[in-house]
Amino acid sequence: MKPEELEPDEAQTVTTGAETGTGSMKTVVDKVRIWKGKKLHILAIENQNYVDYQMVLRNMLSESIGYRKQWKRKRRLHEGAHDLKHRDEYLSGMKKGEKFAPIITLVVYFGTGGPWDGARCLYDLLEIEDELKNYVTNYRMNLYDCHEHDTFGEYKTGLRQVFEAVRYAEDKKKLKQVMEENREAYSRIDRDTRNMLEVVANIKIPERCRVMEEGKERYDMCKAFEDMRQEGYEEGIERGVEKGIRILIQAYQELGMSREVIMEKCAEKYGITEENAREYVEESGI
Repeated sequence: MKPEELEPDEAQTVTTGAETGTGSMKTVVDKVRIWKGKKLHILAIENQNYVDYQMVLRNMLSESIGYRKQWKRKRRLHEGAHDLKHRDEYLSGMKKGEKFAPIITLVVYFGTGGPWDGARCLYDLLEIEDELKNYVTNYRMNLYDCHEHDTFGEYKTGLRQVFEAVRYAEDKKKLKQVMEENREAYSRIDRDTRNMLEVVANIKIPERCRVMEEGKERYDMCKAFEDMRQEGYEEGIERGVEKGIRILIQAYQELGMSREVIMEKCAEKYGITEENAREYVEESGI
C-alpha cells in the first residue's frame, strides 16, 4: 500500500465506556481512507512502549465498538428513508446483503526492553483445551515488533531511524554501526523523528545538534550520539576523581595530617582549587 494510492474520507471518533458499562472512557480516532476505490478503516494504531498483557482484549473491544458504530449509522439512514419494508430487515436495522467497512487495528511495539512477550491472540489468554477450540472463536492481534526484524530498508521515512534505535537500544555498538552505515539519514532527521526518538527510545537530541538545510530544520543524531558517549566518559572520569579524592582524604586523616595540609595535598595531586578541596574535606567531616 503506497501513500499516493490513498484518498482521505470523513474521520470519525468512538467513545467507549458508555456502551460497555465499564466506566472507562476512551476516544479512538477513526482514520478513514479510500484505497483503490474501497473504503478502508484504520480504527486505531496503538503505539506501545511497554507490553500490555491484555492488549488482545483492548483491540477486540475497540473493533467491536467500531463495527457497532457503522451499524448504528446504517440504521439511522434507513430510519430516515423508511426503506426497511421486510420484517427481518426492519428488526435488524439494515438490509440483507449490506456490508461493513473492514476495521484494521495495528499494534506497533516500541519497547526498548526486549521483544513482545505477551499474548498475540485470544487463545493465548484462555485456559482452553484443544477439543474446545472448534467452538471458541479466536481473535488474532496484528502486531509489529521491531525486535523481530534485523533490517528496516523498506522504510523510506524517519520510521526507519526510530525502529533501528529501538531495536538496538540495548546494543550501543550495533546502533553506532547502523548509524555509520546510514550516516546521511541519521545526520539530517526531521523534528518529528527527533521528538519520537526522545519519547520511545529515550534518546535526547539537544538543540545544539540542530542544522538548517535548504530552509528546513534538521537534527544531527550522529553528533548527539557522540556527545552522549563523550559526556558519559567525562562523567565516569569525574566520578573516579571524586572517589580518589575521598580515599586520599581518609588516608591522610589516618596519618594524622592537619586539615590544611590535607586540603593542600588534594589540590596539588588532583589539580583542583583550594575551594573545591575544602568542600571535599568538609564533606568528610574533618
